[in-house]
Amino acid sequence: MIETGVQNSNKVEVTNLDDLNEEKVLMEWEAPERAFQRRDRDFWVTAISILILVSVILFFIKEFFLIIALGSVLFLYYTLSTVPPARVSNRITNRGVYFGEGRYEWDLLERFWIGKSLSTDMLFIETKLRFPRQISLVINPEDKEILKESVVKKIPYLESSPTFVDKLTNWFAQRLPLENKEKENKG
Repeated sequence: MIETGVQNSNKVEVTNLDDLNEEKVLMEWEAPERAFQRRDRDFWVTAISILILVSVILFFIKEFFLIIALGSVLFLYYTLSTVPPARVSNRITNRGVYFGEGRYEWDLLERFWIGKSLSTDMLFIETKLRFPRQISLVINPEDKEILKESVVKKIPYLESSPTFVDKLTNWFAQRLPLENKEKENKG
C-alpha cells in the first residue's frame, strides 16, 4: 500500500511504501538434488542379461560402438543408483525458482507438472532455454497442493508430461519391469 502526503512546496512525501523490488519467498525446502532409488540384485541380473543379449546381436551386425555406448549407459545408471545424491535448498519466490545455486526467472519458464520419477514425487518445470530444457525438483508428497497453488499463479499447469519420450518411457516401464513389484511393495 502506498500512502502519500502533500507538503507546502509541491513536494510529495512517501510514507509506508512497500518495496516492489523485494523478493518474497513463497516456499522453501531442502531435498535431494535428483530422484534416487537403490536397485536390488535381481534388477542388475536382468539388466546385464538384456545388455549381453543385445550386444551379441549387435556384434553380428558389427555395431561395436553401439555396444560400447550401451555398456556406458548401464555403467552410468549403476553409478547413479548406488551413489546417493547431495541435498540442496530449493526455493520458489515471486521472481522465480531457485534450484540449489541456480536461479530461473518466471519469464524463462513455460509450464509445469507434478509426477513421479523412481517412486519419488517430482516437480517438473519446462524452460525456454536450450539447456536445461527441464528442471526437476524433488518434493515432499504432502506439499504437492501448496506447490501447485504457488506455481500455477505464474505459469500454466499440465496434468502429465507433454513429451513423447516421457510417455514412451512410462509405457515401456509398465510393460517391461526389470524388478519384482511384489518385493517393492513389501519393502
